[in-house]
Amino acid sequence: MAKSLGPIEMYKQFVVDNPDTDITYTLYKEVISMYNKKLVDVLLTGKEYNLRHNLGRVRIRKVQRNFDKPTINWGETNKLKAEGINQFVYYTDDHWFRWYWEKRKCSVKNKSVYQFKPTTGKSGNKRKLIELLQNDEFAYLNFQS
Repeated sequence: MAKSLGPIEMYKQFVVDNPDTDITYTLYKEVISMYNKKLVDVLLTGKEYNLRHNLGRVRIRKVQRNFDKPTINWGETNKLKAEGINQFVYYTDDHWFRWYWEKRKCSVKNKSVYQFKPTTGKSGNKRKLIELLQNDEFAYLNFQS
Protein backbone atom coordinates (compact mmCIF):
# COMPACT_ATOMS: atom_id res chain seq x y z
CA MET A 1 0.00 0.00 0.00
CA ALA A 2 1.31 3.42 -0.93
CA LYS A 3 2.25 5.82 1.82
CA SER A 4 -0.22 8.64 2.37
CA LEU A 5 1.31 12.08 2.01
CA GLY A 6 0.29 14.53 4.69
CA PRO A 7 0.99 18.15 5.57
CA ILE A 8 4.52 17.44 6.84
CA GLU A 9 5.59 15.98 3.50
CA MET A 10 3.87 18.81 1.62
CA TYR A 11 5.66 21.38 3.79
CA LYS A 12 9.03 19.70 3.18
CA GLN A 13 8.41 19.91 -0.57
CA PHE A 14 7.33 23.55 -0.17
CA VAL A 15 10.67 24.33 1.52
CA VAL A 16 12.57 22.53 -1.25
CA ASP A 17 10.69 24.56 -3.88
CA ASN A 18 11.12 27.83 -1.89
CA PRO A 19 14.49 27.62 -0.10
CA ASP A 20 14.47 31.31 0.94
CA THR A 21 11.11 31.10 2.73
CA ASP A 22 10.57 32.29 6.30
CA ILE A 23 7.29 30.37 6.63
CA THR A 24 7.30 27.88 9.50
CA TYR A 25 5.49 24.56 9.45
CA THR A 26 2.97 25.90 12.00
CA LEU A 27 2.09 28.88 9.80
CA TYR A 28 1.98 26.68 6.69
CA LYS A 29 -0.43 24.26 8.37
CA GLU A 30 -2.63 27.13 9.64
CA VAL A 31 -2.91 28.69 6.16
CA ILE A 32 -3.84 25.33 4.59
CA SER A 33 -6.40 24.71 7.34
CA MET A 34 -8.02 28.15 6.91
CA TYR A 35 -8.16 27.69 3.13
CA ASN A 36 -9.83 24.28 3.47
CA LYS A 37 -12.43 25.62 5.93
CA LYS A 38 -13.32 28.48 3.58
CA LEU A 39 -13.54 26.03 0.68
CA VAL A 40 -15.96 23.83 2.65
CA ASP A 41 -18.12 26.87 3.40
CA VAL A 42 -18.28 27.67 -0.33
CA LEU A 43 -19.15 24.07 -1.23
CA LEU A 44 -21.95 24.08 1.36
CA THR A 45 -23.59 26.95 -0.56
CA GLY A 46 -23.98 24.65 -3.57
CA LYS A 47 -20.98 25.70 -5.61
CA GLU A 48 -18.39 23.32 -7.02
CA TYR A 49 -14.60 23.58 -6.89
CA ASN A 50 -12.34 22.81 -9.84
CA LEU A 51 -9.21 21.11 -8.51
CA ARG A 52 -7.27 22.24 -11.62
CA HIS A 53 -4.46 20.28 -13.30
CA ASN A 54 -7.08 17.84 -14.69
CA LEU A 55 -7.94 16.46 -11.25
CA GLY A 56 -11.71 16.92 -11.55
CA ARG A 57 -14.19 18.82 -9.40
CA VAL A 58 -15.52 18.54 -5.84
CA ARG A 59 -19.12 19.34 -4.90
CA ILE A 60 -22.11 18.16 -2.92
CA ARG A 61 -24.39 15.98 -5.00
CA LYS A 62 -28.09 15.18 -4.68
CA VAL A 63 -28.70 11.44 -5.15
CA GLN A 64 -32.05 9.74 -5.79
CA ARG A 65 -32.89 7.32 -2.98
CA ASN A 66 -33.27 3.65 -3.93
CA PHE A 67 -36.30 2.37 -2.01
CA ASP A 68 -35.49 -1.21 -3.06
CA LYS A 69 -32.64 -0.99 -0.52
CA PRO A 70 -34.07 0.96 2.44
CA THR A 71 -31.62 2.84 4.65
CA ILE A 72 -32.04 2.85 8.41
CA ASN A 73 -32.22 6.24 10.12
CA TRP A 74 -30.10 5.34 13.13
CA GLY A 75 -30.72 8.63 14.94
CA GLU A 76 -34.48 8.10 15.06
CA THR A 77 -34.13 4.33 15.61
CA ASN A 78 -31.92 4.89 18.65
CA LYS A 79 -34.40 7.43 20.07
CA LEU A 80 -37.13 4.79 19.87
CA LYS A 81 -34.85 2.18 21.47
CA ALA A 82 -34.19 4.58 24.36
CA GLU A 83 -37.97 4.68 24.89
CA GLY A 84 -38.07 0.86 24.88
CA ILE A 85 -39.45 0.43 21.35
CA ASN A 86 -37.52 -2.03 19.18
CA GLN A 87 -38.48 -0.73 15.75
CA PHE A 88 -36.32 0.37 12.82
CA VAL A 89 -37.04 3.76 11.28
CA TYR A 90 -36.15 4.16 7.60
CA TYR A 91 -35.45 7.29 5.57
CA THR A 92 -38.39 8.26 3.37
CA ASP A 93 -36.99 11.31 1.53
CA ASP A 94 -36.83 11.02 -2.26
CA HIS A 95 -33.14 11.97 -2.24
CA TRP A 96 -30.04 12.18 -0.06
CA PHE A 97 -26.84 14.22 -0.29
CA ARG A 98 -23.16 13.32 -0.38
CA TRP A 99 -19.76 14.87 -0.88
CA TYR A 100 -18.70 14.00 -4.42
CA TRP A 101 -15.47 14.04 -6.39
CA GLU A 102 -16.32 14.18 -10.08
CA LYS A 103 -13.46 12.31 -11.74
CA ARG A 104 -14.97 12.12 -15.23
CA LYS A 105 -12.56 14.77 -16.57
CA CYS A 106 -9.69 13.67 -14.33
CA SER A 107 -6.68 12.56 -16.37
CA VAL A 108 -4.76 10.74 -13.62
CA LYS A 109 -3.76 7.13 -14.35
CA ASN A 110 -5.71 4.53 -12.37
CA LYS A 111 -8.09 7.19 -11.06
CA SER A 112 -10.56 4.52 -9.98
CA VAL A 113 -8.31 3.57 -7.05
CA TYR A 114 -8.28 7.11 -5.65
CA GLN A 115 -11.08 8.32 -3.40
CA PHE A 116 -12.31 11.44 -1.69
CA LYS A 117 -13.23 11.05 1.97
CA PRO A 118 -14.71 14.04 3.77
CA THR A 119 -13.82 14.35 7.44
CA THR A 120 -16.13 12.79 10.00
CA GLY A 121 -16.75 13.35 13.70
CA LYS A 122 -18.37 16.16 15.64
CA SER A 123 -16.69 18.95 13.66
CA GLY A 124 -16.22 17.04 10.40
CA ASN A 125 -17.48 18.00 6.97
CA LYS A 126 -20.04 15.17 6.87
CA ARG A 127 -21.56 16.56 10.07
CA LYS A 128 -21.56 20.12 8.65
CA LEU A 129 -23.60 18.95 5.65
CA ILE A 130 -26.06 17.08 7.88
CA GLU A 131 -26.51 20.09 10.18
CA LEU A 132 -26.99 22.43 7.22
CA LEU A 133 -29.74 20.22 5.79
CA GLN A 134 -31.41 19.82 9.19
CA ASN A 135 -31.30 23.51 10.15
CA ASP A 136 -32.13 25.12 6.79
CA GLU A 137 -35.28 23.72 5.18
CA PHE A 138 -34.36 25.23 1.78
CA ALA A 139 -30.65 24.24 1.74
CA TYR A 140 -31.35 21.19 -0.42
CA LEU A 141 -32.30 23.53 -3.29
CA ASN A 142 -28.63 24.53 -3.66
CA PHE A 143 -27.50 21.06 -4.70
CA GLN A 144 -27.93 19.30 -8.05
CA SER A 145 -27.86 15.67 -9.14
